[in-house]
Amino acid sequence: MKNFTRLSCLLVILICLLAQKAISATVRDIVSDMQPIQGYVVDVVGGQVILDLGSDAGVHKYDLFTIFHQGRKLTDPITGKVLGRIESRSGVLAVTRVEKIFSYAKAAGASVKVKRGDKVVRFKEITAAAVDKTGRSDHFFSVLQQDLPALNWQQNKTPKTELVFVRQGDFLKVKDNHGRVLRDYQIDRQVQPPAPAQATAQSFAPVYGAGVAAGTAAIAANGNANGKIRYDLQTYGYNQGGSLPYSAIMGDFLMLKGTMHLAVIRDHETMVYKVQDNGLQQVAGLKTPWTKLLSVCWWQPGSGAPYIGLTGYDTDGQQVSSILLQFRNNSLAVVQKEIPYIINSSDLNGDGRPEIMLAQNFDQDVFFGRKISQLILAGTTVKTREYNGSLPSSYRVTGGTVFQQTKGAGRSAAYIVNNKLHIMEGGRQVYSSAREMGGSVSTVRYEQNPDSINPLFSNANIEIRPLAVDVDNDGSREILVPSADLSVFSTVGGANSIKKTWVSVLKKTRAGTYMKGKIGGDYEQYIQGIGAANGSLYLLTVNPGGIFTEARGASRLLILPMGR
Repeated sequence: MKNFTRLSCLLVILICLLAQKAISATVRDIVSDMQPIQGYVVDVVGGQVILDLGSDAGVHKYDLFTIFHQGRKLTDPITGKVLGRIESRSGVLAVTRVEKIFSYAKAAGASVKVKRGDKVVRFKEITAAAVDKTGRSDHFFSVLQQDLPALNWQQNKTPKTELVFVRQGDFLKVKDNHGRVLRDYQIDRQVQPPAPAQATAQSFAPVYGAGVAAGTAAIAANGNANGKIRYDLQTYGYNQGGSLPYSAIMGDFLMLKGTMHLAVIRDHETMVYKVQDNGLQQVAGLKTPWTKLLSVCWWQPGSGAPYIGLTGYDTDGQQVSSILLQFRNNSLAVVQKEIPYIINSSDLNGDGRPEIMLAQNFDQDVFFGRKISQLILAGTTVKTREYNGSLPSSYRVTGGTVFQQTKGAGRSAAYIVNNKLHIMEGGRQVYSSAREMGGSVSTVRYEQNPDSINPLFSNANIEIRPLAVDVDNDGSREILVPSADLSVFSTVGGANSIKKTWVSVLKKTRAGTYMKGKIGGDYEQYIQGIGAANGSLYLLTVNPGGIFTEARGASRLLILPMGR
């Protein structure tokens, strides 16, 4: 009996450990995570195939790529216009190792022909089948098959099926025909909200699901207190906080003496606005020496006048540097120029004051370097010292924040890389989202090796940092993240086009896991600034306008009430 009890305990522990590796995801997250990605074969060396796609493009180990051989050109017989090329499927590659901007792969079957220049597309024309071990997932797989049309879905699994989706309970594993797990998800089942009653812009709707009050957990329908919970806040309507007649690159919010202030950058200029009842009132402005501003943040290391940190890119010198301004008496004064780092601030303890400023070195090859320091003020001089926290090598100060989950707790970190949100606690990763996190108009095209005869160019995305704030006043801070459904198209500058945006909220449960919900509705503009104070959420939304149209860019401030 004792041995049986011990064995049962070991099985429970093993199941829990395996469950922790699964990423919580909705069907939409899974579909987004497995969208086709197109690239090309760079070289074939000793049986290894090198692809021009890496972790920056969202490639994972064991991902499957179909090889498309490019045949003769197709031309219109009347006009002579080239319509394209005849393509033929010549095999499948399985990724064996992933680097930042390229990856290694090998043939996933016999008689695979591949050569330099061949086009490869991930998860396209790959044979796939669904295996339902629950007996009740017909609708789930029907939606999945409909939303992943690039896969060659089969009615039944065979030994030659290249991709197998196995659903067991609330878990979905995606395996190849060798049994290797490519993806592992814990299904975050969507609970439909009841039809909302007529509400004003100041109303607040309860958490989805069980009709419980704000700030509590909605228990699963089976009544089990250990069941799946959701944390969704839905506001119906918002207040217009004002508009700007230009497309802002980025904005940051800070409450000063009871009034919300908004710092905004555009091109090579920064402005400060007060959020008034009748709109936005500009109180300060300053032009900078850079040809392209990338990010802006407030910094308030003490009780005195706050500072504004700006990071910009010099297209002539191919260098990144920052400048520190002080905001005092409704004016901006330069404190220090040419700070050789990418900088951004964080509100560590949740008092609304961003007291920490982190600095990341600029790497000419990958843009965001691995060394992260902390800026400090020594009189009127800015100095750097070693950051005493633990951050992963993939951390980015723009698109990232360090914070304490609860008062007196250790430091955590939340950051966005390649449209995914990662959360670190105690130096280890505890959450990694599917895609659709982030999405920003702030991008820069830079030379990776400007001294080369034929330099390479790449794009860097400068994301908005997540916001850690106690939304429901339960003593624990939630993580608010601008999110976007990105189009497959991108602009000339490298920024993605969007279908819609929203604000995701990550809530840590008592079990230590993170559950994802949403605050507010969907928007058709980029979210380029986010702040919270006095029970309201502040969003700076941006419409960049059209490159090929006469549409002018514009920005507007939305204020969403989060309390009754």
